[in-house]
Amino acid sequence: MDNWFKSVWFIRIISLMLAGLLWVTVNVDNNMDSDSLFFNQSSSDMEVMENIPLEIRFDSEEYVVSGIPQEVSVSVEGPTSAVAPVSRQKNFTVFVDLNGLGPGTHEVSLQHSGISNQLAVTLDPKIIEVTIEQKVTEDYEVNIDYINQGNLDSALELGEPEVDPSQVAITGASSVIERVASVKAIIDVGGATESIEAQEAPVKVYDNQGNELNVLVDPTTVNVSVPIATRTKSIPLNVAARGGNTEGVLIESVSTETEEVTISGPKEVLDGIEALPEVPVDVSEVTESQTVEVDIPLPEGVTSVQPETIEVDIEVVEGEAGDDGDATE
Repeated sequence: MDNWFKSVWFIRIISLMLAGLLWVTVNVDNNMDSDSLFFNQSSSDMEVMENIPLEIRFDSEEYVVSGIPQEVSVSVEGPTSAVAPVSRQKNFTVFVDLNGLGPGTHEVSLQHSGISNQLAVTLDPKIIEVTIEQKVTEDYEVNIDYINQGNLDSALELGEPEVDPSQVAITGASSVIERVASVKAIIDVGGATESIEAQEAPVKVYDNQGNELNVLVDPTTVNVSVPIATRTKSIPLNVAARGGNTEGVLIESVSTETEEVTISGPKEVLDGIEALPEVPVDVSEVTESQTVEVDIPLPEGVTSVQPETIEVDIEVVEGEAGDDGDATE
């Protein structure tokens, strides 16, 4: 044994074995580190992203599309290093391509772009049913729809409104345009005390059941002017002589060229008045034919009358009239 340790070849063999053992040890450690790194890189993760906007690709100048969900769900699965930035930034696109499809109902698959090919992607829904219709544009007259009209002062009334522009262009699917029954601008008159001048009002489109239709309106608003004035009513007018005649004077006639007057007031008051009571003309001191000015009395509840005075022609003839004669029958 002592001779072995003294042998140069023995020492060389032992050194070679120790060097080999050291090499194996180092390489095993390196391989373990590499395997650990590989394992970390290949660890899998999954993320579900809700409410992702869906992009529609089609000829919007020619067609209208319905049946498209506004948002979809996107699931991605793969290496954590690839999942994390997609989930955080959401810088990808989910779309449906309808180019090349004509009018009708179609089943189409959703597509995506901007997601790493390292990830498995699942879209929900995967397939949707869409309806493509020809786009139609037609012009319609705009009518006025008043709200809170019952709160308007009853002594006021609305005049004929003016709308600028008087027509708007309605664009939508042909099946929807066929359902258009009315196009209205909405005006609130509840607290109005004077005329409305060029008020901007939104335009709404309805079917014959009063449902608002989903269409494009151009322009979306119009300017509306509404005259608001005191409520009036024209009623006939009569005059009658009152008071005793002057001795020796006979009243032949009392007349006026004014056939009617205009009264103002609340609706409920005006509705109850069909004619003005006879306007009395005092002839007790009349001695000759003349024209006099007479005030028009206001009926109860009436706020004003136009004209406020009228001219009355009194025609007299000389005759025998008693001291207590009266021109009133």
